[in-house]
Amino acid sequence: CLNTGCVPSKALLKSAKVAHAVRDGVRFGVDAGEIAVDFPQVMRRLRDVIATIEPHDSIERYTALGVECAQGYARFVDPWTVEIERADGTSTRLTSKAFIIATGAEPVIPAIPGIEASGFLTSETLWDAMASRAKAPEKLVILGGGPIGCELAQAIQRLGSQVTLVEMADRLLLKEEADAASVLTAALTADGVRVLTGHKAVRFEGTALIAEGSDGEVRIDFDDIIIAVGRRARISGFGLEELGLVDNGKVAVDA
Repeated sequence: CLNTGCVPSKALLKSAKVAHAVRDGVRFGVDAGEIAVDFPQVMRRLRDVIATIEPHDSIERYTALGVECAQGYARFVDPWTVEIERADGTSTRLTSKAFIIATGAEPVIPAIPGIEASGFLTSETLWDAMASRAKAPEKLVILGGGPIGCELAQAIQRLGSQVTLVEMADRLLLKEEADAASVLTAALTADGVRVLTGHKAVRFEGTALIAEGSDGEVRIDFDDIIIAVGRRARISGFGLEELGLVDNGKVAVDA
């Protein structure tokens, strides 16, 4: 949440909302003229928001509250023991009757030909990548019409990009009601986002995405592309496979 999730994304949304409100002011009799988005300042504010919240979400705070915080790489050696390897090469073993696995999730990267050479970004890597930019990318493609893809599409469009949102399904927000997805699609379109539903990404050709829809293939050139097709639990590499707790990429549970 703090570094790559809710905090930076909602800070970005706030800047985008202000930019939109200024542009839309003429509808209310307030004409501010052409606005200029200072993209580096948007990203600096984003980092400042993180820095403001950071002390409340830190090892130091939890240590002061009496929580023992162990930094290192944790791995189960049996169902009741975790071994923590530190950066200096030393290790510690902790035993318990119960463990909470709260390792979060990671972006899913689909196996699309050419994707590794595309320079793709994700909702975790875009913040550092955009921090050094003088302006928002001129042409941005977002692959995935879920919550992350939709909110980034609207925000970055409002901050100066021409965004193309590509979704394989026939509508956005598959986990929400169709009426809600329809309202959102109309709002994105009104902001200038090019929404391509019913289009499957089939390959990359350098800095272009080739997507296939009902009318055939379409070539979408980009300066940046964000992969936002979903997230999956971060469960590999912690010794869970050896304990038989991971089955086909998921934590196996009984009744």
